[in-house]
Amino acid sequence: MTVLKGRKILLAVTGGIAAYKAALIVRQLTAAGADVRCVMTASACEFITPLTLEVLSGHPVVTELFRPGAESQIGHIEIARWPDAIIVAPATANVIAKMRYGLADDLLTTVLLATNAPILVCPAMNTQMFYHTTTQENLTALRQRPQIHLLDPDAGDLACGEAGAGRLPDPDVIEDALIEMLEPKPLHGVSMVISAGPTREHFDPVRFLSNPSTGKMGYALATKARHLGAQVTLVSGPTSLRPPRNVQVLGVSTAQQMYEAIQSVHADVLVMTAAVADYTPASCLEHKRKKSDGGWQPELQRTVDILTTISASEHRPRTLIGFAAETQHIEEYARKKMQSKGLDGIVANDVGGPNGAFGNEENQVVLISPNDAQFLESQAKIDIARKICLWIASLDEQRR
Repeated sequence: MTVLKGRKILLAVTGGIAAYKAALIVRQLTAAGADVRCVMTASACEFITPLTLEVLSGHPVVTELFRPGAESQIGHIEIARWPDAIIVAPATANVIAKMRYGLADDLLTTVLLATNAPILVCPAMNTQMFYHTTTQENLTALRQRPQIHLLDPDAGDLACGEAGAGRLPDPDVIEDALIEMLEPKPLHGVSMVISAGPTREHFDPVRFLSNPSTGKMGYALATKARHLGAQVTLVSGPTSLRPPRNVQVLGVSTAQQMYEAIQSVHADVLVMTAAVADYTPASCLEHKRKKSDGGWQPELQRTVDILTTISASEHRPRTLIGFAAETQHIEEYARKKMQSKGLDGIVANDVGGPNGAFGNEENQVVLISPNDAQFLESQAKIDIARKICLWIASLDEQRR
């Protein structure tokens, strides 16, 4: 993701069994373009060697507060001032307690006390330790500090043989939380509903009308809108995608269900990314239709036009954004759709051919507003989503 490219990230590793995941975190962040350096407690070195993290990060790993030759330049202060952000992963109950009370008895805790950088704290420990009153009080106190951001642990089987909350989240989840911490918040205070994926219109219990949409673009938009500060509800047709973190997801199947779900949620901004079926069978058979020698010509009827209906309603969102999936005359047809449906903006993308938007990891789009058009060249959908969300933030700011 371009957000982390060139960012200076300090990974602070403490002494828990989850310290082995530090190697995976370094790999994840360096692959995203970040410049990663590591500090470790003495206990962390019992679980994973500094050499491992040095090789993966390309930088020496520091573990000692009083290093010969370093403290003449106040080495721990230099380390504290270097990063754009710090990740404490895993964060043990011991280090969390020290952070709450401002203790600084080793290099890692001294750096945490001396830095002005935002700190992402990732607790990982035995579930009883996590839920202990003292640990919960410490976490509550840390949540009140603007500099500190907490990522809740996952639940599951723990190294101690117990099960429950206390697992360190996977590196991609930590990366997502880091990006959210670093991103500006132009959508702060904005409630946004985003639709995604296809709809299915059933002829019988096993046959339906649908389309090749995978929902990737809509899910990417939901993720980036949250990163940029919005309160997001994702109304999703059937997909195989993992729900975005900290996003309310309403699962639907048909166009009518999608319309009703969207109407049930207050939205300052509605972004209709979903590929909604235009037609539905006039009736759905109760049981599977058996094969026969004759043809089958089921009657079809139009589905609800969600954008047009909502645009004309008294509860119209402040900003209404559509998507146009076209195979020719992309900008021309998209602009006509924007005007006919009364939209504030529309995102036009080419879904035809092998490089079309459906199912691919990349996309290229045209952002169209009444007086402007911006072409975004082909790039990862998550990066396209960020630019779309910033564009939406600008349009919405004009309408406030």
